[in-house]
Amino acid sequence: MTIRDFPIFADENIFRALVEYLRNEGLDVKYVREEPLIGSKDTTLIPIATSEGRVIITQDGDFGQIVFTQQVDFIGIIYLRPGHYPPAVHIQTFKVLLEQNLEVSPPFIISAENKENSIRIRLRNMPK
Repeated sequence: MTIRDFPIFADENIFRALVEYLRNEGLDVKYVREEPLIGSKDTTLIPIATSEGRVIITQDGDFGQIVFTQQVDFIGIIYLRPGHYPPAVHIQTFKVLLEQNLEVSPPFIISAENKENSIRIRLRNMPK
């Protein structure tokens, strides 16, 4: 399976422009800012995304920390780094991520770092 095979759960710290880009690419995206979930704790969002089979996209490293330390079930997390950069940076990162067609199997974590026009993608398939 690739990222395109999963519905997406976009954290509230993701810019609308990235959400629109992903939707234009044909991905099913649920956006926290469009739901009555704004301000919800990450520990609340993870089970919602998991129950819907969605991969979380975030700029927040707390999601990874939670799944490691609290051993909660999750489908996948895509962590965009560095956080809080202009949407064009994250769109560029996601273009590369989608082009790579990485084979993933839940649960997984992807760290995608866009640094000085170099994009580094690390995939970690987690044991079930």
